[in-house]
Amino acid sequence: MIFKEQQQRTHREVFIEECRQKAWGCACHAEWIAKNLDELMATYEKLRAEDAAIAVSIKEQENALDHHTVDNRNKRKSMQERRNDLAQKMQALGENMKNGHEAMQQLIQSADTNLSLAEHAEKWSWKEAELKNDDKSTYPYTRSKRCDDKNCKWCFPPTLCCEVRIY
Repeated sequence: MIFKEQQQRTHREVFIEECRQKAWGCACHAEWIAKNLDELMATYEKLRAEDAAIAVSIKEQENALDHHTVDNRNKRKSMQERRNDLAQKMQALGENMKNGHEAMQQLIQSADTNLSLAEHAEKWSWKEAELKNDDKSTYPYTRSKRCDDKNCKWCFPPTLCCEVRIY
C-alpha cells in the first residue's frame, strides 16, 4: 500500500494524538494509584500504632501483680488475638501497597513509551521499497491481490489469506 503525503500527515496526526491521549490516561491513573497508596499507608501506620499499644498493654499485664489469674490470662489472650488480626491486616495492606506501586511503575513506563512513540511518529513516514524486476522477494508489496491459496508461502499463519505480490 502506498500512502500519499496528505494521508500520511492525517494518519500521523491521529496517531500522535492517540499516543498522547494514552500517555495522559496512564499518568492520570498512576496519580490516582499514588493517592490511594497514601491512604493505605496512613491506614497501615494507624494499625501499626495500635499494634504497638497492644504490645505494651500485654507486657504490662504480664508484669502486673495479678499476672497469674485467669482474668489476666484471658485478657492477654484476647489482646494477642487482636494483635494477630492486626498483623494479618497489615500484611494484606503491605501486599496491596506493593501491587499498587508495581502497577504505578508500569503505568508511568507506559506513559513514557507512548510519549516516545508520539515523538518518533512526528518524524517517521511510510517508505515503500522499490521493486526490481529480478527481485521477487522484496518487502513490502507494491501491487497486491488477495491470496486464495491456503498453502501460500507468503501467508503467516498459513491458514490466513494475505496480500501477495503480482509478478
